[in-house]
Amino acid sequence: MKILILLSILIILLPTVNAQTLDKFNLEEKEQFGYTISSIGDLNGDGVNDIAVGAPYDNQNGEPIGAIYILFLNSDGTVKSSQEISSTEGNFYGDIEPHDAFGRSISNIGDFDGDGVNDIAVGAYHDDDGGYNTGAVYILFLNSDGTVKSHQKISSTEGNFHEDIESGDCWGNAVTGMGDLNGDGVNDIAVGAHSNYSPDRPDTRIGAVHVLFLNSDGTVKSSQEISNSHGNLQTTIEEGDRFGISVSKIEDLNGDGVNDIAVGAMGDDDGGSTHGAVYILFLNSDGTVKSEQKISSTEGNFSGELDEGDLFGYGVNLIGDLNGDGVNDIVVGAYGDDDSKLYVPPSLGGEASSSKGAVYILFLNSDGTVKSEQKISEKYGDFNRQLNDILQQNDVFGFSVSKIEDLNGDGVNDIAVGAPYTDTNEELQDTGAIHILFLNSDGTVKSNNIFPKIQQQTDDFVLIMMMMILSASIGLIIYIKTRKK
Repeated sequence: MKILILLSILIILLPTVNAQTLDKFNLEEKEQFGYTISSIGDLNGDGVNDIAVGAPYDNQNGEPIGAIYILFLNSDGTVKSSQEISSTEGNFYGDIEPHDAFGRSISNIGDFDGDGVNDIAVGAYHDDDGGYNTGAVYILFLNSDGTVKSHQKISSTEGNFHEDIESGDCWGNAVTGMGDLNGDGVNDIAVGAHSNYSPDRPDTRIGAVHVLFLNSDGTVKSSQEISNSHGNLQTTIEEGDRFGISVSKIEDLNGDGVNDIAVGAMGDDDGGSTHGAVYILFLNSDGTVKSEQKISSTEGNFSGELDEGDLFGYGVNLIGDLNGDGVNDIVVGAYGDDDSKLYVPPSLGGEASSSKGAVYILFLNSDGTVKSEQKISEKYGDFNRQLNDILQQNDVFGFSVSKIEDLNGDGVNDIAVGAPYTDTNEELQDTGAIHILFLNSDGTVKSNNIFPKIQQQTDDFVLIMMMMILSASIGLIIYIKTRKK
């Protein structure tokens, strides 16, 4: 009887013990927090690496303008404190307009101004400088508390950038710090332009990447386009591929002394419609392509089973040498993945995919081919080991991915994964969330948690625990009655 009383008390206390609130962090509907993520190093000097997270549809005065959040982390992946940067917060005075989607992309660019604090590049791919949705990138010089010291905008009309950006290019949908590519002592960046749309242009969505060689004030010294017509790219990018939807520096993969990049092309049709692909581009110091290796359903020794609509390559990021073989590895998002059923387009009579999403850890060879891979999703990679982090339908887990270094000090780098269409609860749709995944060296998940905490997840967790306890109670009662007989 005493045992049953204790179990009953535990059931009553569970909702209180596991209650998860957003008292430290408030998001509104449709903000899509987690649209992009970037590691920014240890910004506040507490010994733990921090991250920047984009919410490009964050509302400011009732308008979807966009924002980024600097999250100061604890070593267990929880958030110690945060600083918003937007048109009204964080000492940022950029002239951001409604629908610019400020925060669409973010990248650590190192300590650009030599003040001991890392700085970031932020994309606003719907900025209208020079034309509708031409796009822009802001160089933000940061203070150690996450506020902005100063900034420099780069667009078709600002920052001394003279490439031919056209209406609808959505330049700035991806950005990555490149280190000092040309050896002039100033770090450089690469910017994606996936050619989304414009009412007065054909909807080709071929895409391109621009390597920007910067001055120390954040303006552009020179640039190099990589596309079907520029930069010595040998592969022909097809219409709808969206080459440049994601871009990440992958350090010097082939050992020639020049940093290389991985570029996503989520609309690639190798093996089936919109399976997606990633290109490993080995660069020259002038930003042109020395050679390339494609990774898709049919190339690059990738054996993952991609389905129609998986959109492999929407997100891509360096994760360092995870398996200790001396070659850097990458994480690739496939936010359209749905392990529960084969995706068949509704136009062909199928049901819409639930798009819970997935990411792939790709262990690379030095030539850019895949040595092996590990999928992380609702069904693979031990993601669901803990009940406090469960994917919802249409979360699009894998929409963004980022290395966060070795957060918990176990010698293995960890990652953050964005799910910007996560619902906080039934009333707050598409607020967004990020998942902190502590990895094993084989790419499986050791432990994980979600931020912000989701109320619906808490309810599910409590319900499961209550059911388990009630089942155990019933079993115990039956056992006791059986023993008395």
